[in-house]
Amino acid sequence: MTMFNHDEVPVTSLLAAWLERPVPASAREPDPAPGTSRAEATTGELPPPGVEAVVDALTADRPDPEDVVHGLTVFAWERAATAGDLTCLLDELDELWDVLEASVGAPLPRLTARHRLVDAWVDAVAAERGSPGIDPLSGLHTAGYLYGRVHELDRLSGIEPSALVLLAMRWDPADGPWRRIARVLQAASALRSRVRPDATLSIVGTTMALALVPDDARARVERISLTKAVETGELSTAHVRVDVFAVPDSRARLPELVTGLLGGASVDHEIRPPRFRHSGSGSLD
Repeated sequence: MTMFNHDEVPVTSLLAAWLERPVPASAREPDPAPGTSRAEATTGELPPPGVEAVVDALTADRPDPEDVVHGLTVFAWERAATAGDLTCLLDELDELWDVLEASVGAPLPRLTARHRLVDAWVDAVAAERGSPGIDPLSGLHTAGYLYGRVHELDRLSGIEPSALVLLAMRWDPADGPWRRIARVLQAASALRSRVRPDATLSIVGTTMALALVPDDARARVERISLTKAVETGELSTAHVRVDVFAVPDSRARLPELVTGLLGGASVDHEIRPPRFRHSGSGSLD
């Protein structure tokens, strides 16, 4: 059975399952049992339940849009617990809808299908990540957790204050709840893939995400990598800015800095060497 790679994890795709959907016993192969797909007849493999739910809804004699929505919901919950991110799911849906629209027709408009898939994905992620200190939508830490983490790092290092910076991703507000959700999820995905694993990642509102990292040269490299990561995909039209800001030596001023960044406070862009000690009022780019 054809596979689709989610973060290099091979799984059966919606399009593959559709192309290998159940066919009558008289079609092409002489002997497969009725209701058996071409792939199952030759390999004995079945698609995952979520994929199967979507294909079953689409292959009904008269596909019911509500059944298709239910199938997409099962699919999103399954994928959220196993492999891939929202971008992968949307790519899969678009591949399938391209084929449907060019052949038998889609029982659900593409935009509606995408919205329902995102809604189900958000619900699944919220259920999985609903723990203290974690934002259920993005899976990133809350701002309150980040503030506490700064004090914890100071305690562990024995140096107070230790040299820390914030990689700040800020983007334009989106029109409509779906676009806001999509931008938050894409920003979270970019941070996870481009920032060191031991960083503390945080979401603030729906227009800013932060990574707390040591004040070193690697932070500047990560800033460049993040900038390149958001030049395509869902965030390409969101005017994303990625900057580096020093965590203030006076830790009590950190919430003020974060609030100011969220509110779009103007900052300078003077270039400073790594580990330059200053108040944290401006960008270190």
